[in-house]
Amino acid sequence: MPIDVDEVQRRKAIAQATLAVAAREGARAITIRAVAKELGGSTAMVTNYVPTRAALILNAVRAAESRWREDLEAHVGDRTGADRLRATVEWHLSTDPEDLLLRSLWVEMLSAAHTDPAGVDRQEPRESRQQFLDASLTAGVPDAALAADVLSLLTRGYYISSMEEPGYWTPERVTRVAEAVVGALVAD
Repeated sequence: MPIDVDEVQRRKAIAQATLAVAAREGARAITIRAVAKELGGSTAMVTNYVPTRAALILNAVRAAESRWREDLEAHVGDRTGADRLRATVEWHLSTDPEDLLLRSLWVEMLSAAHTDPAGVDRQEPRESRQQFLDASLTAGVPDAALAADVLSLLTRGYYISSMEEPGYWTPERVTRVAEAVVGALVAD
């Protein structure tokens, strides 16, 4: 008799196990075998749902995205204008340890883009640019589309920099940068 498994729950469990392996041993340690061991089962327990290493990483990143949207909404709240734009940028420039872990997965995912283009999350960057565009429009930025592109490049560059020099990018330094960039964008 076949075992009835909820695919959504299994993918969530695989994502959590992937994050646990990455948190403990680093993103390079993510393998199907390591994730299966973390789950306490066989590799088939993983590969039936997530067939490759790239898919493991993408699955973990996508699982985090729904939490990100909720967290962003909570952080921005009912702010308006330049305050909303500033809060959106600050949220994207997080120094939270979990965000640093997810960035390491993001870099790992991108490093395989040339061999597995389907293993790259293209949805999240588009959603981020849209968040910046919406916040820029709300703030009355004269060229909101350009502002969204600038903020997208800024935050993506920050993701790399925060991994290269995590001690340098303190919350205070990041807030200062966010305020300077938003100030320049909303100035007439």
